Amino acid sequence: MPTVIRPRGRAMPPALDEINRRIRRLMDKPADKRRAEEYTRLLVLWAEATTADESVWGKAA
Repeated sequence: MPTVIRPRGRAMPPALDEINRRIRRLMDKPADKRRAEEYTRLLVLWAEATTADESVWGKAA
């Protein structure tokens, strides 16, 4: 899977792009406790993925 180029020339690794896709799909669902728990889980995955690679642009966001 290719790396996605984001604004300001920063690249997003495929894993982060997939997490973003999951979050977007999740936000289309009705707000409830289950959605909130899944959103929290995805944010944890995002944080882990961005701290695993010091060059990832997400750490500056």
